[in-house]
Amino acid sequence: MRIVVDFQDESLEFEVPPERVVASWRGPTEVNPSQQAAALRETLENPRDFPPLRQVVVPGDTVVIAVDPTIPQPRSVCSALVAALEEGGVEPGSLTWLVPAHVAESAVVTPPGGSSVVVHDPDDRGQLAYLASTKQGRRVYLNRLLTDADVVVPVGRLGYDPDLGYRGPWSVLFPELSDRDTMRTQRDRPIDPASDGAREQARARLEEALEVSWLLGTQFHLGLVPAAAGLLEPVGGRDTSVRDRGIAALEQHWTFRVPARAEVVVAGVGRPGRAASLADLADALTTATRLVQHGGKIIVLSRASGPIGPSLRKLIDAGDPRNTAAALRGQEGTDDFLTARRLARALAWADLFVYSALEPQLVEDLSLVPLERPEQALRLVAHSGSALFISQAELTLAEVESDEHP
Repeated sequence: MRIVVDFQDESLEFEVPPERVVASWRGPTEVNPSQQAAALRETLENPRDFPPLRQVVVPGDTVVIAVDPTIPQPRSVCSALVAALEEGGVEPGSLTWLVPAHVAESAVVTPPGGSSVVVHDPDDRGQLAYLASTKQGRRVYLNRLLTDADVVVPVGRLGYDPDLGYRGPWSVLFPELSDRDTMRTQRDRPIDPASDGAREQARARLEEALEVSWLLGTQFHLGLVPAAAGLLEPVGGRDTSVRDRGIAALEQHWTFRVPARAEVVVAGVGRPGRAASLADLADALTTATRLVQHGGKIIVLSRASGPIGPSLRKLIDAGDPRNTAAALRGQEGTDDFLTARRLARALAWADLFVYSALEPQLVEDLSLVPLERPEQALRLVAHSGSALFISQAELTLAEVESDEHP
């Protein structure tokens, strides 16, 4: 049986007897590229339960676009937004692109002439302003550009978050553009996918983020459903309508259900034309951990790279994977904490083999087994009793029938 696993701009082909293949997955295909610009224009002109974006602004408005740089087709998305806002009378000099801190390394679209890009710093009190208190009594601090703007347009990639529930334009605003203490408290309360109340916890966090959006006076959201390569569906309109349609699209297109766990899971990481980060690699490991047998093997194929932050450094210093949980205590406020925690969970469940753009010694220091060539995965799979293959693992929610997640 021929199976192809995609990772970034590459792929690897496997030949496996059908009886040993548990399942395989490559993700949904994108909208025809020639139709993407039209789909974006249509979304902004006829959003869900909301007037056209061009009617939300008036000449002289200062507009802040809170943008997640990991959105699919960022150039097309940003061009469509600029065109709609200019049609409403907004001058480029009145437009600011605000980027969350932890994705600042990602490629950010060059802004149109006259507009600017600002990277949020959750530790800079001068950047922050008090907004209001939520129903639960949380005092909300956001980047001052948001509170001072006439119009705020949050733009985010719709997807799953292993710890925080669903992500989207709402999470770009909160907690990603809030203060460090808020980020820390969110990470202190991870959602356990195996718990009976996981869906309720995710829903509660969604409601809190949407409440912050309402307090800010920001009801128009733009969410982008990614495809395996490119854009699958733009979803724009009233915040609650974008949430509901976005979650439904993820359930339909990005949920991978399998009958049983496998002895070996091969996980491809990364989409064409976009460099994969260590956070992407950690998200892929979370997906693969849900699909592999306890004590089995996870093989990650990627070109992932990135800086080693303080939490990952703690994992290196811990040495023994059994000590990783203790090593990460008190690190909740660091930008790479979620990446480190997801890696620690995977290390506690399975043996991890990684092909990446990292130095082999660094991979070993993280208690992973480095692969020098992707073809080495072929031998590991050949000696396995059962195998499962998944591309775009960092974007996928994996579910095993009648099984509990680790």
